[in-house]
Amino acid sequence: MLMKFYKRYASYLGIFVLLCFSFFYTEKAVEIIRKNDPVMKQIEQEASKYEVDPVNAYIFGDEIVPGLNGKKVNIEKSYQDMKKINQYRSSMLVFDEVTPTTPLEEQYDKYVIQGNSSKSQVSLIFKIDDASYLDQLVSILGDKEVVATFFMDGEFIEQNMDKVASLSSSGYEIENLGYAGKYSVDKFQWTNNMITSLTKKNTNYCYTDYKDSNILDLCSKNSMHTIKPTISTGSYPFLSVKKNLENGSLISFNLTETTLKELPSIISYIRQKGYDMVTIGDAISERRSEDK
Repeated sequence: MLMKFYKRYASYLGIFVLLCFSFFYTEKAVEIIRKNDPVMKQIEQEASKYEVDPVNAYIFGDEIVPGLNGKKVNIEKSYQDMKKINQYRSSMLVFDEVTPTTPLEEQYDKYVIQGNSSKSQVSLIFKIDDASYLDQLVSILGDKEVVATFFMDGEFIEQNMDKVASLSSSGYEIENLGYAGKYSVDKFQWTNNMITSLTKKNTNYCYTDYKDSNILDLCSKNSMHTIKPTISTGSYPFLSVKKNLENGSLISFNLTETTLKELPSIISYIRQKGYDMVTIGDAISERRSEDK
C-alpha cells in the first residue's frame, strides 16, 4: 500500500512539475512575442519623446510656490489599448504622472504665495464674514461664468448653512477663515467640521494677508496649507490686479461696494490677458492642465 501511495504521489508531482514548466515556457513565449510585436516596438521607441520631468516646488524660506508633475508613458497600458486595433497611434498613449521630489502636499509649514507659474491660471479669493454683498457677488460671478474660492468665518457659516451648502454645490470652493475674526484652537476644528458637513468636502486651506506663525502652525498641524495671496487688492482692486497680474496669481478681495463695482472689469481684463480663473485647488495643483 505504501509503495502504491509513493508511486501515485510521484506521478502527481511529475504532472505538477510539467504544468509549472509549461506555464513558465508559455509566459516566456508570450513575452518574446510581445517584445517583437511591431506595436510594442514602436511604443518603446517613441516613449522617450513624450516623457516630461517633474518640476520641484520653489521654496523661499517659509514661502512656497508649487511645482509641476512630470509624465511618462505607461508602456503596458498603451500596448493593451493599441492591440485592440493592432496598430500604433500616438493619441492612444497612456501616461502616468511623476510627482516632484518635493511635492506641495508635504510642505504644510510654508505659506503658499502663488500657483504654478507654468500654467496660465489665476484664482479669485473672497473673504466672507457677513452676508453684505454676497448675493451680488455670486450674481456677478455667475453671469461671468467664473468660479472662485470663498474663505468663510465660522459664525457666518453657523447662521447661513443652507447658503453655504448651495454655494458649494454650485462649484465654489469653501474654506476656513477662522471663527469670530480669528483662528483659535478651540474653534478651528468646529469650523472645519461644519464646512465638511455642509459641502461633503474636506477643508484644505487657511488664509492670511500677512505672515502669522500662529496661523501657520495651527494649519500645519491640521495638514492644511496656509494661503498668503500674491495680490491683496485692498481699496483699489482693479489697479492692484492690473499692476501685479501674472501666471498663478492668487488674488484676494475684500467684499466691498468698490470690489463689486470693479469686479466685472477685473474679470474682463484677466480674460483679455489670456488667463483662466480657477479655484485655489486647481491653481496650486501640481497636475498639468492638459491632464485634468
